[in-house]
Amino acid sequence: MWRARYHPAAAWWGPPAHAAGSSRYQQLPDSRWRSHHGWRRQTQPSGHHFRRAPPRHFFQHHPPEVPAQESYPDETELEEQTPSKSENNRQSKAYDQAEAGTPWLGGAGRRFPFTSFICLVVILAATIIVIVVLLEAENKDIDSWCPPRIIVSGASCHRYGIRVSTVIAVSSFISVKALAIMFMEGVAISWWVDALAGQRVKNLHYRWKISQTFISGIFRASWSWIVVASFVVTTFAALEAVLQMASSSATAFSTSTVDMTATLADALPAGFSGVIAAIGHDEFGTVYFTPPFIDILQNHSSQTPILLDMQGCDTTANVSCATTLAGVGFHYTCNASRSALQTPISDSDNGTVSQPENTVFEVTFIEDLQSTWALYMNLAWQDSPGSEGDVIANRNCTLVPALVEYPVNVTQRIVTLQPPNSTVNWTSGKGSVNDSSTYAVDRVLNDLPIPSYDAAVQGSVNLTPGTHSTLGGIALAFQTLFDSSISVKSDVTDSGSEVSLTGSFAAAFAHFQSGTGSITDTLNNTYASPVDSLLSNIRDIMFRSSVAVAAQNITSFARTNSSSNDDGADKATTTAPAKAVTAQGTYQLYHTVYKTNKTMLGISVTLVLAAVLSILPLFWGFWHLGRKVSLSPIEIAMAFKSVHADGQSKGHGDAELLPDYGSNFNAKELVDLLGETDIRYGEIAPNMLGMGLRHYTMAPKEEELCY
Repeated sequence: MWRARYHPAAAWWGPPAHAAGSSRYQQLPDSRWRSHHGWRRQTQPSGHHFRRAPPRHFFQHHPPEVPAQESYPDETELEEQTPSKSENNRQSKAYDQAEAGTPWLGGAGRRFPFTSFICLVVILAATIIVIVVLLEAENKDIDSWCPPRIIVSGASCHRYGIRVSTVIAVSSFISVKALAIMFMEGVAISWWVDALAGQRVKNLHYRWKISQTFISGIFRASWSWIVVASFVVTTFAALEAVLQMASSSATAFSTSTVDMTATLADALPAGFSGVIAAIGHDEFGTVYFTPPFIDILQNHSSQTPILLDMQGCDTTANVSCATTLAGVGFHYTCNASRSALQTPISDSDNGTVSQPENTVFEVTFIEDLQSTWALYMNLAWQDSPGSEGDVIANRNCTLVPALVEYPVNVTQRIVTLQPPNSTVNWTSGKGSVNDSSTYAVDRVLNDLPIPSYDAAVQGSVNLTPGTHSTLGGIALAFQTLFDSSISVKSDVTDSGSEVSLTGSFAAAFAHFQSGTGSITDTLNNTYASPVDSLLSNIRDIMFRSSVAVAAQNITSFARTNSSSNDDGADKATTTAPAKAVTAQGTYQLYHTVYKTNKTMLGISVTLVLAAVLSILPLFWGFWHLGRKVSLSPIEIAMAFKSVHADGQSKGHGDAELLPDYGSNFNAKELVDLLGETDIRYGEIAPNMLGMGLRHYTMAPKEEELCY
């Protein structure tokens, strides 16, 4: 079948002269030939009529331009344009259907806009999904939240990046697109329903223009419902932004009880802390530290973070775990008393002046490990001004190695000791304790027995240089770090006082508010209690020791006594006194959770409902239509071309016809030219539908065949 090119003459008069006798034209029936070249046959009582030529006066003012030479397709080019077999079949079926006629079938069931109905269901479903997701995600962790009932291949949805924002974005995209489809179909139905009822050309154009952009309706004096619908559909594009505002994030704190397991020392390794050497004739004492204990003391001095692996406690920055860990510490037994100072200056009977030295602050640690399995802490400080009465507070404590309970907090493996949960045991003088110290210590689980290694040392069995000590190094460390004193005496020659300070620990507790200008001023100074500071430092050293023994696998020493080697030399074993202990702890999680702004969610739902409700009126009257309609330019052009022939088909003059000129007008110019023409879509001739002048066009008849 030959596909004809458009030729200006063909639209008015007939086929091109060169093709009139072509065999390809002869192959087509007369009716198909006319349809193929834009001719239209109209059945009228008076006979057949074809598209009329332009009015005579048109050529008087617009003489036709004759091209220098017309170019028509040759046979080769025509062969290249031959349609495929499938195109021929479709075209042939279309011709057959056109000749057989298509019935005008109206009614609600036949013309129901199922596409828009499906879009409506999709919009409502997407809105419900967003509502459910936002409400369900409230206070849920962002990193672990999954949409309800969504599991992808058995893996967590977090792996696939599903977030509330993703659900909102997808749902909003689907809703916007579905609403756009609804709106375009609603506009098409509204346009054709108006055309069926009869409407001016400019009004039909206005309805189409509003569907493209609502701005066109802002400057119009009279609005129609389509303006509202167009405005709402335009603003509906902001749905996602509003929904995103309905979902935000916030930091939340949650706790849960879980089992936590950590490994700490449950006893001190034999010979753990110090090394014994001769300090006099047949006299021995701890002189230096073991290498592991040196590391512990250095970490204590620099306050290096304590690292601990604890099962059941994640190592992420937003997780902290609070629990109690059993480790080595001390069982404190203390007594309190008060004492007086010596008279700072006095005259003797022989006429000499007595100026005794008074100790106003003192910290001492004593060890007698060859006879006892304990350390002794003796404290004294002046807590009342003056030199009269009992102005010195005394605290004497015995420190016995024990297994104690350390409250801790662990974050990213870093352990932070929490305040102790017990107090020291008082043997006497508790009622006289009125200082600011809390005397808080860790709860004692049980006292630790003396190791057999240290029991042998106490018996002085073949002690030699190089023998290790379990508590000796700890006592030496306490003496080195904390032993200090402040002593004062009168200086009559300078009418002042002498102040003597040994050790650095005391300096932090000497404020000298009254100065040292005289012995009276000096003795009016008071000193803060060192008890809490000492207990805290001792606690830190012992907890670090408990962690280090387990982490570094610090083993015990054993004594070797044999006939060939009777010097009692030490020998390291392979046993480290540590074990894993499981205890319940509080798992504390600082995490980012979803927060739903129900106000913004309500605004979003209102926007959806407003958009849907604004579009629904556009579908009113869809049952009047007899076919599926659109705003396709081809479909509209097919309807409008009949208006030109309306005068001939009905027998009216040219004044009532749409002009045949203005083919190069833009839309505004065409509206100015044709806008006031009152037209209607209907039966412009028997069994022929198109746009006709309103008063001379009949409504289509139900189930009547139309050509």
